[in-house]
Amino acid sequence: MDNAFVSKYIFNIKWVFRYVTIIFLISLIPLIYISRYSHPSADDFSYGNHTVHTWRDTGSIPQTLLAAIEGTKHVYNTWQGSFVAIFLMTLHPAVFNESLYMMGPIVLLLGFVAATMLLLKVVFMDLLKMDKYSCGIFATLFTFISMQFIFCPVEGFYWYNSAMYYTGFHSVSLILFSLTLLSLKSEKIHAKIIYAITVPIFSFLVGGSNFVTALTSSTIMALILAYCIFIKRSKWLVPLLGTLVICAALIVAVVAPGNAVRQEYFQSMNPMSAIQASFVYAFSFIRLVIRLPMVLAFICIIPLAYRITKKSEFTFRYPILVTALMYGVYASTFTPNLYSWSSFGPARVVNINLFALLFFMLFSIIYCCGSVAKYMKLKAPILSKGKYKAIIKNGLIENPILNGILVVLFIIGCVHASLNDVDSMTSISATRSLVTREARTYHDEYLVRLGILQNSDIRHAELPEFTVTPRVLFHTLDITPYATDWQNISLAQFYNKDSVILIPLAP
Repeated sequence: MDNAFVSKYIFNIKWVFRYVTIIFLISLIPLIYISRYSHPSADDFSYGNHTVHTWRDTGSIPQTLLAAIEGTKHVYNTWQGSFVAIFLMTLHPAVFNESLYMMGPIVLLLGFVAATMLLLKVVFMDLLKMDKYSCGIFATLFTFISMQFIFCPVEGFYWYNSAMYYTGFHSVSLILFSLTLLSLKSEKIHAKIIYAITVPIFSFLVGGSNFVTALTSSTIMALILAYCIFIKRSKWLVPLLGTLVICAALIVAVVAPGNAVRQEYFQSMNPMSAIQASFVYAFSFIRLVIRLPMVLAFICIIPLAYRITKKSEFTFRYPILVTALMYGVYASTFTPNLYSWSSFGPARVVNINLFALLFFMLFSIIYCCGSVAKYMKLKAPILSKGKYKAIIKNGLIENPILNGILVVLFIIGCVHASLNDVDSMTSISATRSLVTREARTYHDEYLVRLGILQNSDIRHAELPEFTVTPRVLFHTLDITPYATDWQNISLAQFYNKDSVILIPLAP
């Protein structure tokens, strides 16, 4: 194999982008296919009780929406203040038809991919002027590791109540940031009007979502606004509108009477102590969740990031300050749960912490690479001579040896992780569940339960325990052998039963 062929078809940036894209698309297939076996559980039933009976009785969408509004008011006053999220919780797909529940994971998966890639496209291509193929490699690789190494897949994508509440609104927040950043470049009047309308709308949605996303997003919007006022000194109107709306929505959520009721069940932390602890927890969290393939993936982008940022018009002058600010934004994702729970919080929150950590790592690497590139170009040209110059100049894509080593190391890291734990990568775990028919067995056993629940002649439902628990589908908060447990009561109410209990498997 001659060098010309290698340079043209193997390590050429266009072909590398195509390879990465093909692998990413293949990895999506089992994640989307296994969605057909996803089913509601736990909070899906408790929040759906506000709407499901209206839909069954009337078949009217307007009436069901009114029921959702009433349910939102009730929860706002008795349990929690995340009013936009609560409204969507009461309208999960199974409320309208059990078979529609699979649409939730599909929408959430594709929405996460689209929102993540949109933000990275805006940052890298529109702001840093990165070429489309390099941006595509960055965005695809980053989205790949975000999805493959998510802390809890079922709570991240497949359990609607959790996935919509956290991952779904995380995706909405990424769209909000993308629109806000795009508004800083807009010159045409119609574009300015569009951004002035859409940014406040998305700000309202995010402000009324979960407190983790709302707090972190309001912080980011405030930083963008500060940049426009004090550094750019222009284009501040749209960020101002977005910041005001998201903060107003967040305040409405915070002052909800239900928050005080909910807080009685948890041990809270002093607000200042929670803020201080966030920085410590954020550092400790890195050791807990970072895996070898993640590290190798970020190492892979360093040479390419160096080459690209060296060509950028952006100055990258304040690496320490910017990195510190980004760390503070990342740490803010821990504050709400430290304040209310005095801990990391449930797995669905850890998913968001992980997404924030990955963004912090990516943007810190990009910015620091840019700072080093600018310094070496302007302040220390002597360091760019000889063999060192050749390595840095060629970067990841043009240097076959360096590229090959990094790619091989990344693949080895993924293989090593999968061999040690088949469930460590989401697509591998989903594929295993599909190939072994574990997912289909789980689905069939759920349908057995559903047949009992939909039988109007049965008033006291006794449901068999699942014999399999696929990692990406099964939520551990299943019903119990005790009819008085809240998840049993919610399920009984959802299907108009007097009681529901679990019949454990024979020992």
